[in-house]
Amino acid sequence: MEHRVARLSEGQRECLRMVYRHMETKEIARALSISPDGVTQRIKTAMRILGVHRRKDAARLLAEVEGTAPYPPLVHPPRDIAIDPDPATLAASTEGGWHSGSSGGAMREEQAEYWPAPLVRSPLLPLPIAGARPDDVGKLQRLAWIAGITIGIALAFGALIAGVEALTRLVWA
Repeated sequence: MEHRVARLSEGQRECLRMVYRHMETKEIARALSISPDGVTQRIKTAMRILGVHRRKDAARLLAEVEGTAPYPPLVHPPRDIAIDPDPATLAASTEGGWHSGSSGGAMREEQAEYWPAPLVRSPLLPLPIAGARPDDVGKLQRLAWIAGITIGIALAFGALIAGVEALTRLVWA
C-alpha cells in the first residue's frame, strides 16, 4: 500500500488529510484557495490511485501510512455535555491550599462543594434561531409545530372572513 501512497501528489495528500479531519469539499477549497471542483478532482484521482471507492477510506489509508493519530469522529459535541470549567476557578490557593467554602469553614480545594448549573431548556424551534439547529427538533415536535401553525392560520383566516362579513352587514344594513 505504501507504494500507492508514494504515487500521490502533495496536493492530493493535503486534500486527503483534510478529509481525514472531517472537512467538507467547500471547506477544503477555501483552506487551499482552489475551486471545489479542483478539490473533488484531486480526491477522485487519489481514490483511483489508492484503489478505493470512498474518500474516507483513501484518507484513512494515507493516515495509516503517515502514522497520523486517529482523529476523533465526533465533530460536534452534544449540547448536553457540560462546558469545561474556567481553569482560574480551579487554580491552587495562594494561602496554603485552603479556602473558605460556602458553609463558612475552611476546606481544601478538592473538598469544595460542587453545584451543577441548572439545566435550562428553551423550547425547540424548527428554525435556526438563537444558536439552535433545525435538526435539533424531532419528528413529533416538527409535526406538532406544523399542526400548530396550520391551526393558527385557519383561525386567522376564519377571523378575517368573520370581520369581512361583519363589515358587509354594517355597510348593506
